[in-house]
Amino acid sequence: MSIFQITYYTLLRNIRNWKLLLLLVIVPLLTCIMDANLMTNRNEGLKFEKAKIAYFNDDSSSVAAELDQFLHTKEILTSFEVQRVNSLAEGNRLVTSGKIEALIYLENNSSPSPKGGQKTIIEIVSNRENSPTRLIVESFINSVNASTAFHQSGGNSKIAGVSSGIKQIAVSPTGKMLKDADKFSLLGLLEMISFGALLGCFSVVNSIKKNTLIRFKISPINSLSYVSGQFLSNFLTLCPSYGLLIAFFYYVWGAFMKGNILTFIMAFLLFTVIMTALGMIAGYLTKKTGLGALVTVCSVCFLTAAAFVQALGTAQGFLKGILFLSPQNHIYIIITDTIFDGPASRIHGSLISLAILAAVLTPMTLLMGRRKAV
Repeated sequence: MSIFQITYYTLLRNIRNWKLLLLLVIVPLLTCIMDANLMTNRNEGLKFEKAKIAYFNDDSSSVAAELDQFLHTKEILTSFEVQRVNSLAEGNRLVTSGKIEALIYLENNSSPSPKGGQKTIIEIVSNRENSPTRLIVESFINSVNASTAFHQSGGNSKIAGVSSGIKQIAVSPTGKMLKDADKFSLLGLLEMISFGALLGCFSVVNSIKKNTLIRFKISPINSLSYVSGQFLSNFLTLCPSYGLLIAFFYYVWGAFMKGNILTFIMAFLLFTVIMTALGMIAGYLTKKTGLGALVTVCSVCFLTAAAFVQALGTAQGFLKGILFLSPQNHIYIIITDTIFDGPASRIHGSLISLAILAAVLTPMTLLMGRRKAV
């Protein structure tokens, strides 16, 4: 028997086990799609989400001190979540990654003496063409009664009708932001579809329990062909659910993908390979249904947790160190950076990381499942 015949018959066995297919593929997918819509609508309804901004004050003048004090007043903190960054580069990274809406920047020696007529420039780096953050700066200018001391930097500024002391730099032409509610839904969806790895685990354990491997040991079938066919059949069984997920993303965000659908398809194909290999490796290591399922679930939850804390910007220590091993984190980066115009280099880096994980786990699966042929 060839590898394709083994794949065909194993695939039929997976499909006939409709209860397992329903449990591991269809129900999680439908549940997460509904959860993604319900959670987003709920959070955008009654709950008020503060806009996140940051500032970098590289000046030591009186204007700089007043700006620092102004940004921490009760009125500002009621509507905005303000944080201070240590460098302009750090602030720009937060803006381009979508973790904050805008960065307020006062450069060094930009306002040595506003009362003496010196000109001051306040820059706003934002993901929106017309960021509400500029209203904060305008209010600050009015509060210190120093409008005449602020100089319009001119150039490519697209702002009209705003104080001439404000310079806004648009870093994202689309002006889209990813809210925390969307992060919870997206990462929850990725976690649930990752449980498809259980299919590979159960497939391996069931073949061991039914002495399938013993029968193949005494048959003229190459053992590498058998495990390869089993791997390919499990991969193909999971592909439809991941295909539906790609269709879901295209339906919701297709207008913003800008022809990058092939990147999505490639990323999810690699993700499917990784999840299939992860489940089968757990099955080969444990050889028991309960223990194999426990190992698979814990592994998926652990890898998703690393991606979750990274998305919230709180990853540190051990979780930050193992982010490379989290396919959920790489998929999350590819999805968000593609939709929200993130750096192309980071998308390509995550795609390469997925390819490396797939290239390592696939031979490992074939090696662990190999049996001597007669």
